[in-house]
Amino acid sequence: MEMKSKFLKLNSRDFINGLIIVIFCTFITGFYQLIANGGAINWMTVKPVVIAAIGSGVAYLTKNLLTNSKGEFMRRER
Repeated sequence: MEMKSKFLKLNSRDFINGLIIVIFCTFITGFYQLIANGGAINWMTVKPVVIAAIGSGVAYLTKNLLTNSKGEFMRRER
């Protein structure tokens, strides 16, 4: 089992979990946009999905970057 990443460091597991978050966010946002726009797929429908996916991925990686291996946010390793 891979160890949790240390404060201000990311490991491959962080990127894999971030990708999973992006996929879920893209699916949920895309499904909502598809329903809200009556099934039309165009740039106006896809743009919010792309922005939400990028935002969720960056937010997840930032959270992991600022969390130590014990799960404490904004705390250095002891």
